Amino acid sequence: MAVAQIPVTVDVSLAFQTDPIGAVLDIAVPNAPAESARQALLDDIEHKLVGERNNLVFRSVRQAHEQLESYASTNDYHVDPLIESFAGVDVARDRTSIHAEWSWSHEAMPFWEFGTSDHTVDGDPLLVFEFDKSEYPGLAEMFPGGTAFLPQTEPTGLPESRAVRDSLNWLRREVSQ
Repeated sequence: MAVAQIPVTVDVSLAFQTDPIGAVLDIAVPNAPAESARQALLDDIEHKLVGERNNLVFRSVRQAHEQLESYASTNDYHVDPLIESFAGVDVARDRTSIHAEWSWSHEAMPFWEFGTSDHTVDGDPLLVFEFDKSEYPGLAEMFPGGTAFLPQTEPTGLPESRAVRDSLNWLRREVSQ
């Protein structure tokens, strides 16, 4: 006796978003042999993506954080505020699909993700600070009053971390299996 095979379509879309830096994941099951089969499949997908311990989205976010930490240790940067700005995962489900979004809200996250070139930061003044002239004789020569005014700074560029994009590439590979 032959068993009838009925195809089930699963559409997956994972997009990198840039404002704020994060991702949007949509998984739809537009057709299934029965509504109960569709719901069972969506239950399983939701569980693996966001429901179970050590789920796929959690692992993707953890990879992004680990890559930021590795990047920071290599370049002697401090990334805790970036990691702490992770806004969590928002999940919505309807009859045929699951929608998940996650992002980092820190305003510097785009600069870390994409890097920057060498640049000049101007101010009016950019920075004003007071200092002890006996502790900083070099500054005392430049600013005899004990107050320094810096009109600009010329930081070197940041190399791109690719933390979020690389974690999404990992997630794409996992979801496609």
